Amino acid sequence: MAQQTHPREVRKGIAERVRSLAEEVLAPTDHFLVDVEVRGHHGTRVIEVYVDSLEDPGLDDLAEVSKEIDFLMDMEDTVDGSHKLEISSPGAKRPLTDPRQFRKNAGREMRVKYRDEGEKKRAEGELTEATDDDFELTEPSGHALRIAYGDVEEAKLKLPW
Repeated sequence: MAQQTHPREVRKGIAERVRSLAEEVLAPTDHFLVDVEVRGHHGTRVIEVYVDSLEDPGLDDLAEVSKEIDFLMDMEDTVDGSHKLEISSPGAKRPLTDPRQFRKNAGREMRVKYRDEGEKKRAEGELTEATDDDFELTEPSGHALRIAYGDVEEAKLKLPW
C-alpha cells in the first residue's frame, strides 16, 4: 500500500513551487514576494500570494502578476485539482518579513517580538532606520534598539486606531 503524503506537506510543497514561480514573475519588476500561504484540501485549495513594493502595488499591477503566476501554475500543473489564486499586498495587519518592508515603513510606529541573547523580548516605538541586516527602533523613552532581522519573531506596524 502506498504511503499518503500528509496534507500539511502537500500544502508546503505547493507553497514552495508557487513561491518559485512568483519570484520568477516578480524578478524583472519593482515588486517583491512577501509570503505564500496555501489553505484547503484537494479540489478546494486557496493560494494566497502577498506582493509588495516600495510604492504600494496598484490593482492593475496585482492583476497582471496574478495572470502571469496563474499561467505558469497551469503550465507546470502546480496544483492537483481546482484552486483559487489570490494576489494582494500584505496590508498593515500582516507582519513585516522583508528588509524592504522595514525600509518602506521607516518613520512609522511598530511592535516587535525578538530574541536577545536567547531571551524573548518585546519592544515598541518608531522604526527609525532599516538596513539590509537590521533595523533601529526608537522607544518612547528615546532609547534606540538595533535588532537583527534574524532575531525577529514578529514585527507588526501599530495601527492608529
